[in-house]
Amino acid sequence: MFKNLLSGRTACALAVSAFALSLGLTAANEAKAADFSGKRIRVIVPFNEGGGTDSLARLFQPFYERHLPGKPKILVINKPGAGGIVGGNYFESRAKKDGTWVMAVSTSTVLNYVLGDPRVKFDLKKWEPIVLLPRGNVMYSRPELGLKGLAPKAMVEKLRTFPKEALVHGGKTPTSSEINKLMSYNLLGVDLKIVFGMKGNGPMALAFERGEFTLMFDNSLSYKNNRKHFRDSGIAVELFTFGAPDANGKWKDANGKWLRDPTWPKIPTYYEVYEEWSGKSFDGPQAKATLGLIRVGVAANKAYLLPNGADKGALKAWRQSTRAIFKDPKFIAKREKILGKFPVTVGEAARKAMLQAITLAPAEKKWIKSYFKKKFNLDLKI
Repeated sequence: MFKNLLSGRTACALAVSAFALSLGLTAANEAKAADFSGKRIRVIVPFNEGGGTDSLARLFQPFYERHLPGKPKILVINKPGAGGIVGGNYFESRAKKDGTWVMAVSTSTVLNYVLGDPRVKFDLKKWEPIVLLPRGNVMYSRPELGLKGLAPKAMVEKLRTFPKEALVHGGKTPTSSEINKLMSYNLLGVDLKIVFGMKGNGPMALAFERGEFTLMFDNSLSYKNNRKHFRDSGIAVELFTFGAPDANGKWKDANGKWLRDPTWPKIPTYYEVYEEWSGKSFDGPQAKATLGLIRVGVAANKAYLLPNGADKGALKAWRQSTRAIFKDPKFIAKREKILGKFPVTVGEAARKAMLQAITLAPAEKKWIKSYFKKKFNLDLKI
């Protein structure tokens, strides 16, 4: 009996201790937001000045300076190279964990990671998401190709008649953001001449303007805000968009129709073009693999992250200030231009959305590996 009583008392003591410990852990997890008074914060942009990621970082810069605790000075630092890999590796090796280093990633950075480029030395899944900013894409051509006004089926058929030398498309690397565009043309049976080594969409747009490239793309908002002269002069002929998922990650509406890009609702989606041309639904191994990489490029198009192991208080401060920015009347007045109508996620919801976007199914990986081997003689480690 004494033994049983002792056992009961011990169990009770252990239970009390465990409860007290849980309270301590809860308190520890409830980190106090960091104060950045007198600090200088670096936002690493892995591309040249003037591109979409750089422009977005500079648009957010004054708002974060206003809303982060302590009103720190923010510097946007460009570290271009290898489709975002140079900047990503720089951030991985140099970033402090006190919240004074932030990474601004874009599609190229994410795709190089997802596709297992051996030069990548960072683990995106371990970085701490602040905010995820989806964006769509618009694909367009030079007017010399004679595609203006054509219905989707006629447009695809005409594209298929051109020799590859007439369909010139720029790119940074085989594993950068252009790859889902190249795969989309491939699925339509359209062969392209690809010029790799470009430093970003800015230089690619200049080459398109000079007529050196006949096919081009931009994210939806960049095409609206930065390529107005292309539209006004008539040198850009819109072909299709990649559409966009809703807030729940669905790409079709309740009636089974593909959701169009909210910035360009009058331009057909790629999936609509494919289905009208082929006469069958957008399905099968190649279609699913193509959509897998489109999903990466749209849902994970832009994001802000802290390094792995970042201070919890710093992470809390960044997330809180981001939410405050979205309530700032001055930001609200600019939001349509900066972010359009795409859904935005902050905090742990951003982590979940990022993981969903960058996780490929086994069948998708298999087809993508075969495509890269055949097209670029690359053995992907995915």
